[in-house]
Parts: sequence; structure tokens; C-alpha cells
Amino acid sequence: MANTQQTKKGPFELLEKKIVFVVSRIFFWVLCIIAGVGFVIAVILFLYNIIPPIKEGVAKPKMPPEITVSLADVQEAIKPPPPPAPKVEKPPEVAKAPETPKPTEEAKPAPPPPPPDPLKLALDARIDTLKSYFPESLYTWATVRGRVQIRTDYWGNPIYEERIIKLGLDRHLNKVLALYDQMEQKINAVKEILGIIPVIAVNDRGKALEAWADLRTQKEKARRREIRDAEEEYESRQSVAEMKYLQAKAKKAKGLTQSLRMLGAGFVGVAIIGLFLCFLAIERNTRTLQALLEKEK
Repeated sequence: MANTQQTKKGPFELLEKKIVFVVSRIFFWVLCIIAGVGFVIAVILFLYNIIPPIKEGVAKPKMPPEITVSLADVQEAIKPPPPPAPKVEKPPEVAKAPETPKPTEEAKPAPPPPPPDPLKLALDARIDTLKSYFPESLYTWATVRGRVQIRTDYWGNPIYEERIIKLGLDRHLNKVLALYDQMEQKINAVKEILGIIPVIAVNDRGKALEAWADLRTQKEKARRREIRDAEEEYESRQSVAEMKYLQAKAKKAKGLTQSLRMLGAGFVGVAIIGLFLCFLAIERNTRTLQALLEKEK
């Protein structure tokens, strides 16, 4: 009778066998599935975040074409009747520059001049051709400068000042040439006006040159404003693309850290659950072994 009572299991052992271990096993597999799904998600996130983001490409803006002034533009500009010609005034007296004394010492030989630039020679040749279309009887090509007496001091001594005595047509051409740095562009500008001036009547060529210079200057300034606006827009789009790239890069770095944490948490969770179940199994087997030993006694 005593042996029969000893073989009977207590209520705690029945509860442990039918509830605790069953629930623990179910709990283990549930957690293993959750950990496995988290592990797969973590691996996917890791692979996604380890790939560096692609920087958005920004297309460079197209530069506007070079400006041109046609014969029709110049003829349209000089179409209105010119204002009445101003009265011709006698130019002020030009003071002669004092002669510089000759040096007594023997002057050193000057260094040889640099070789002429072919492009500069080509430009000068075209300018000379352009000057030939403006007869000296009607036009003054070169602007005349000189020292002009403007007043006298207290003792009656004349006071001179460097001034423009007579305006020339070269100021219009020089205004256009000053817009460009490259010699090829200057040559192209002179070529353009050389294709216009011969068609214009001789009496209107001065107005035509002035109108051409004004039109070309306005068009060139408008073209440069367009280029500047396009460059500013390009730089702005580039800055936005760079900011988006840095944000995506930071987001991927953060996601990579989170995925590594998820991987570590999954491994640790499975290990802890496995160790806990191992502990329960060892304790159960120990009690079972102890019960068998007591039964043999």
C-alpha cells in the first residue's frame, strides 16, 4: 500500500507535466517563430541598409546660344529720324605737352618686343577695315583726349585738366569688345559689324554703329543674366540632391544599427528561452531520478 502511494504523483507534478511544460513548450515555439521572423526581417533590413544610397543626378543646364545682331535689327534701330544736329563748337585750346629733356646718359638698349599674337593681328586688321568705311570728312573715328585749360589760379596761371576733346566712333566698338575676354569672340563681333556697315548708307553709318553696339550690349547682358539664373538654379538643385543623399545615408546608417540590434536581440532571446527550458528539463529529470531511487529503496 505504501509503495502504491509512493508511485502516485503529487498534484504539483501533475500540474507541472500537463500545464507548465506544455505551456513552456508552446511558449518556446511561439517565441522561436517570432524570433525567426524578426531574424529574417533583420537580415533583410541589414542587406537593404548596407547598400549605399544612390545620389540623384542633376543635369547641367544648356547654355543659351551666342547672341547676334542682324542687319534688320540695326536698320530698325536707326529707322526713327535723327534729332537735329547740335551746333559745332570750336574745340577748346589744347595745351602742348612740355618737351621732355633728352637723357644725358647713354640709354640702355630696350628688350626685344614679344612676338605678335596672330589673333591680335587679325583683330586689328578687321578694325582697320571697319575704319575704312567711315570717311574722315564725315566721322571722327578715334576719341581725341588732351590737356584743356579749365581756369586760372589767383595769380593768373592757367590750370589744365585731361579731358575728352572730341568723341570718336571707336567708343561704340570698344564698348562691345570690352564685353569679351577671348580674342575669338572679339573677332566674331567685328566680323558681324563688318557684314552690316557696308550695306548702310554712308551718312547713317555712325548711327548704325552706335545702334549695333547698344543692341549687342543689351543682348549680351540679357544672355549673361540667363546664364547666371540657370547656374543658380543648377546649384540649388544640386544642393537639394546633396541634402537628400545625406539624409538617405543617415537613415540607412540608423537602419543598419537597428537591424544589428534586432539580430542580437533575436539570438539572445532564443538562447535565454532555450536555457530556461533546459533548466526545467534538468530539474524534472532530477526529480524523476530521485523518485526512482527512493522507490528502489
